[in-house]
Amino acid sequence: CKCPDDHDKCNPRYLNVYGSIPQTIGPYGTPNDAVLLNQVNAMSVGDFDISNAPLIGAVKILKHGIYHLQWELQGRISPPVPTPVPSWSFGFWLNGVLVPGSLYSGFTQAPGDDACHSTGDVIVEVKAGEILMLRNTSISIVLLNPNVTGSVFPITIASVTAVCLKELP
Repeated sequence: CKCPDDHDKCNPRYLNVYGSIPQTIGPYGTPNDAVLLNQVNAMSVGDFDISNAPLIGAVKILKHGIYHLQWELQGRISPPVPTPVPSWSFGFWLNGVLVPGSLYSGFTQAPGDDACHSTGDVIVEVKAGEILMLRNTSISIVLLNPNVTGSVFPITIASVTAVCLKELP
């Protein structure tokens, strides 16, 4: 987190995990309201436990600090799409508590839409051992599908990034 003037000796904490499998995310409060993260792009060694990320969507942050947390996802309301079309929303949770300022929404514009992009980010203190999850905060079932119309390759359906900005004791 804190880098000395000699940046070659810097050892920042970072994580980027993502989802690449189709998922049906249940409404808020159901057992499957969290996004599963089954792939890793990069992770600093010894700073995160992602063993439960592909199973229940849980990322354990192992070191205390101020973190910049970001999420992105591609989703849509599960058909049949009601009228009027409701928005859906996602946010970060730490130890079962919604992180203030991390909640953002998306909107399926038409019944035939195959994806809508939504993002969120927040800077927050995270204590060692806290569990981070990206969860559906709406009453709607949201589909995350890596095979959207027109894409030659499967898309990333969800991504979570954590970067420590300041180490705390």
